[in-house]
Amino acid sequence: MSARTSGGTPGGAWAAFVRATPTGLALVPVGMLFGVLAAQANWGALDVLLFGVLGFSGSGQFALLPLAAQGQGFLTMLLVAVSINSRYVPIAFVTASRLPRAPLRRAFLAHLLGDEAYAVEHEQDASVSILAIRLTIYGAWVLSTLAGVLAAGLLPRSSLSGGMNLGFPASAVLLVLSFGQLKARVPRIAAPWRRRLAEMGLCIAAAMLLFAVLGPVWFWLPSIAFSSWRLWRAGA
Repeated sequence: MSARTSGGTPGGAWAAFVRATPTGLALVPVGMLFGVLAAQANWGALDVLLFGVLGFSGSGQFALLPLAAQGQGFLTMLLVAVSINSRYVPIAFVTASRLPRAPLRRAFLAHLLGDEAYAVEHEQDASVSILAIRLTIYGAWVLSTLAGVLAAGLLPRSSLSGGMNLGFPASAVLLVLSFGQLKARVPRIAAPWRRRLAEMGLCIAAAMLLFAVLGPVWFWLPSIAFSSWRLWRAGA
């Protein structure tokens, strides 16, 4: 039995759920924050639920919320959402081999893909484990945004000041997950530590160069693409 198929059991799914649960719980405060902000922008519970279910993207949802409040057009919001979520192109590319071949199951699992799931998953995970991980994180996010809407009535509008950095909680979670992803991937590079450090240094140097050339808004798009490709080529 191969390493990939050995996890395709109820026990493998449970182990994957346990592995993903801490990450899902870490997203709950961020999801509730989005729900509260959406409620203060006069979004209803059904609006937030559908937004999370159909457009599962924490960063995209935070970005589109003020645009919707400003009355921006659909095309503008679509372009913003696509640009923010274009980082999923390289992520989807390197994780495609983990998905089942059946079209509907493949599309469903692809829809559940997120940064957090990508950081938690292992290359050898079976499709049932991938489903458990992605569904756990997806469910935690969607349900926490809905809980935030329901809890919004208990919070005064003045409790969230305009100067608060609303992106910090999500950034902190993703930073921890990024280190976890590097910890899991870098040891799998079949090379001495000098080669591993060189690979990481190359990714960091590319990110800094792109930051200098493209600026702080757009540098991370090609930076993520390059880093994902470089680690994939290195066997990580």
